[in-house]
Amino acid sequence: MFVFIYLTFSSGFNHYVEQEEQKHVDAVKQQLIDLYGQSDGWQPIKQNTLLWRSIVEQNVDPRTPQQRNFKNEAELPQDKSSKGRTNPPSPSFLWINLPPGSLKTGQRISLYDVNKEVIVGREYLTDNPQVESILLNNKVIGWIGFEPSRLVESSPAKAFLSAQFHNYFMITLGVMLLAFIMAIILSRHLIKPIRQIVSGTNALKKGDFSNRIPALTQDELGTLSKNVNELAQTLEENQQMRAQWVSDTSHELKTPLTVLRSHLLAVQDGIFVADEKRIALLIKQVDNLNHIVDDLTQLSHRDAGVFTYTQVDLDIIQAFESSLDDFVMRFEQQGLLVHRQALQTVGQCLVRGDRDRLQQLFVNLLENTCKYTNRGGSLNIEVNKTRSHVVLTLQDSAPSVTPEDQEKLFERFYRVEKSRNRELGGSGLGLALCKQIIEAHKGDISLQDSPFGGLSVQVRFPLLG
Repeated sequence: MFVFIYLTFSSGFNHYVEQEEQKHVDAVKQQLIDLYGQSDGWQPIKQNTLLWRSIVEQNVDPRTPQQRNFKNEAELPQDKSSKGRTNPPSPSFLWINLPPGSLKTGQRISLYDVNKEVIVGREYLTDNPQVESILLNNKVIGWIGFEPSRLVESSPAKAFLSAQFHNYFMITLGVMLLAFIMAIILSRHLIKPIRQIVSGTNALKKGDFSNRIPALTQDELGTLSKNVNELAQTLEENQQMRAQWVSDTSHELKTPLTVLRSHLLAVQDGIFVADEKRIALLIKQVDNLNHIVDDLTQLSHRDAGVFTYTQVDLDIIQAFESSLDDFVMRFEQQGLLVHRQALQTVGQCLVRGDRDRLQQLFVNLLENTCKYTNRGGSLNIEVNKTRSHVVLTLQDSAPSVTPEDQEKLFERFYRVEKSRNRELGGSGLGLALCKQIIEAHKGDISLQDSPFGGLSVQVRFPLLG
């Protein structure tokens, strides 16, 4: 920028000076022509140095001291060509206002007669870099020699350019220093959040998921910090869930294994006899283990994305009634009264789903009702159908579940210790499976208090069309 601005300024200023000096030379030539026409020679100039100075410098009074004392003395010839006329500077340099004579152009002008003999100035005409003839009626009457300002070592124009160069150079140094300081400040401001992000990601790489990055800015780096924090939170939650999952799984598998081992050791030591009753108890514990392993397998398949569904058009009410019919004997054994009139009046409810998975869903829900409803209780089934959805509600009788426990029943291995305990044979995975199956069918499941004193399970499916 400094080089470009200075070269542009220097070129323009030199051009401007050349124009001004050429105007000055042209004005001097015109005055000399007028003087020569009046005097028929160069004698007035040879006899009066002040006259020459008044012509070339244009700010010197040509009168002698004696002549200045007479007010009525006739004036000497003036520059008629420049009278009443101004020569404004180039538009690119309007800010420059050079006083008359500041370039000292007149001091570098020489005058020669028609024979190229010096009248005023340098001895030889060839000593001048620029030579112009003086014409009167197309006849050479003399010569003007002129040395441009750009060729003079100590000219005012060069001095001015030198001063401007110094000023521009100092300004450039100041701007560079300021830019350097601002670059350091700005780079530190920009690098600080980047370093924090790098530090945060390094902590995540080492397994420290509790580390969080403070958002220092509102730009893209701030957004990136926020995303890294969300990633850290997700990883921390997944780590906690994985630890809980391993702990719960080992605990669930340990219970039937402990029972199996204790009974087998007792049989081995002769404490128990391996009769039909004892073998049935052992088989029941193996079935519990098998049930837990099956549920874990299905959940792991769902998490891995390999839980496949064969989607067909089916009547959800018909599928539920089929599952309900399989539990008639179980309900009678438990002394549970089932109110299913709503299933007969709702009509057809077509959904898109997997028949086997839906059968698994309904079996789990009805199994929970059988296990966790007191004998002599009831199960009320309601169906609400809209243009876009069908809602199936199962309301059982006591015991109930607190709102705090209701929020956790869909968590894996969670049980309500008092009424829904391990002694009833559940793995704690049934409702977690139910939730995944329903979500795969673009539906939802929720739990509320039942008006009959138990738990109300509400399942909603989107209808076709």
